[in-house]
Amino acid sequence: MRDNNESSRPKLRKFLTLTDIFMLSITGMIGSAWLFSVVAGVYYAGPASILTWVIAGLIFIFMIFGFAELGGVFPFSGSLARYNHYTHGIFSNYLLSWAYFLGAVTTVSVEAIAIVTYASSYISGLVGSNGLLTPLGILIAAGLILLFTIIQLIGINVYGWFNRFITAWKLIIPLITIILLISLYFHPSNFVSIPGSFAPYGTAAIFAAMVPSGIVFAYEGFRQGLEYAGEAKNPQRDVPLGTILAIIVVIIIYVLLQVAFTGGINWSAAGITPGNWTGLYNAWQSHPFYSELVAAGIPLLTIWAIILLIDAAISPAGTLAVYTGSSARNIYGMARVGYIPEFLSGVHKKFRTPWIAILATFVLAIIFLLPIPSWYYVVSLSSLLTVYNYLTVGLTNHALRNLAPNLKRPYKAPAWFITYPIGFVASAMLVYWSGYSLINTVIIAVIAGLPLVLFGPYRKKLNLSLREVGLFSILLWIFLGLIVVGNIYSWGPLAQFPIYWALLSILQIASLAYLYLKSHHRSVKATWWLIIFNILSGIISYYGSLGIRPIIPYPYDYLIFAIMSLVVYFIGVKTAYLTNDLKDIIEKGLPEE
Repeated sequence: MRDNNESSRPKLRKFLTLTDIFMLSITGMIGSAWLFSVVAGVYYAGPASILTWVIAGLIFIFMIFGFAELGGVFPFSGSLARYNHYTHGIFSNYLLSWAYFLGAVTTVSVEAIAIVTYASSYISGLVGSNGLLTPLGILIAAGLILLFTIIQLIGINVYGWFNRFITAWKLIIPLITIILLISLYFHPSNFVSIPGSFAPYGTAAIFAAMVPSGIVFAYEGFRQGLEYAGEAKNPQRDVPLGTILAIIVVIIIYVLLQVAFTGGINWSAAGITPGNWTGLYNAWQSHPFYSELVAAGIPLLTIWAIILLIDAAISPAGTLAVYTGSSARNIYGMARVGYIPEFLSGVHKKFRTPWIAILATFVLAIIFLLPIPSWYYVVSLSSLLTVYNYLTVGLTNHALRNLAPNLKRPYKAPAWFITYPIGFVASAMLVYWSGYSLINTVIIAVIAGLPLVLFGPYRKKLNLSLREVGLFSILLWIFLGLIVVGNIYSWGPLAQFPIYWALLSILQIASLAYLYLKSHHRSVKATWWLIIFNILSGIISYYGSLGIRPIIPYPYDYLIFAIMSLVVYFIGVKTAYLTNDLKDIIEKGLPEE
């Protein structure tokens, strides 16, 4: 949406270079995950978790081609909240950006929790016996979020230099850890000469480990360079290139970290039977690398373990800082396309940062500190919320090829007719590997967020009065609440999955049908691909090999889900249309940020 006062409003500062975009993506990826996910990886898949890192990295590379192309076409801050808007209109993009927003804001809280959790190894009273932060731990975590909120408010030029230092540190420390462990304390026998051998839980575990271990979460930070695109000096060149280079570097680092960790386990010092990956996880989950280095019994490694305690504050702090900014830019992006009130896109006249969105992120991140049970639980939910948004990438790119073939594309994905659908299927499979419980939670969150867009500027375009929007919202939330609570507490037939899922599906279909009958807006029709995906995802994940009632055996459930995803992909491409905002860009060029 273009603003009549566009020329008079303050603009974002154009300061970031290729190096900054590269480092923003690096620091988004190397955060708390490398400190925690290595032990969760072996818990779910044993030594075969090395392959989990490799396969997940390859999946992200397939997706990155589409991201890089979109980053060049639409170099906007808060870009991931806006891409699909240009090809599918209001509702499809809003639901995807709503999920992404929830994932981004919870990441701010997660990284603050990670710092405090690691600090509990030398500061008592931060984490209770139940694994939750104590009031003191919450207070310290909130203080960390406040600190980086202030840095983000001051300006992107200040943050850009701060991030260069943080990223250099975050690259050096993992690399030295890899070198020390592999050269001083490495046991190849940990990979094959223990009970269960290399893949103790079978090949299916290699895929099932991706989301709950935090491995997917570790890679998701690549998109941070895209989120700051509107503040880059040469965004159409630097954003695609910086993002692609960053993910290649990080894949190599993460694979080597998992190799070093697995080979460096001293089973006897840990008091664990060799091959008992569950016991190892229970013993070392609060600070895996620190525990391993101390258990090795080598003085140099013990000294390095102390340095890792320092890094356990700095690495997550860097990611916390970048997500504080990117979450705010997600709010900024949603406001710029009219999903939420326009005042949330306000730019500070002096610092030229989206200051209102930054403050809103701070408040929401503090709220999310309170109900979060543990790092490992929340990264699973945060990862899925974010991956759900990734469905847009291949789909939007393909639609743009049809609708606007002559748009300037500084970076063009190789063999796009292959990489786009593969990227969509790859992101869909990451959704599937999350498991039914998480998929159910995310779809509930998406349905619950639908009415919120109707209270924004688009309400009048949809031919809806405020009274109609209010009534629609109340009814949707009441029915959703009854269905979900009824399933949780096993109220009569709602305890049965077919009844529960049928009602949840009908609620989504009925909501869109009502909105279309009232508005006859093209964007409602362009959202059906996502509703179909939601409904079929729940059914297949419930009855698949990872589900509650595993009727469809592995790997046939994977194949069925991949085929279903491909069908949904082409439905999505078919329902795309030339939106007014895309037409505007074609005719007038990119709007000023």
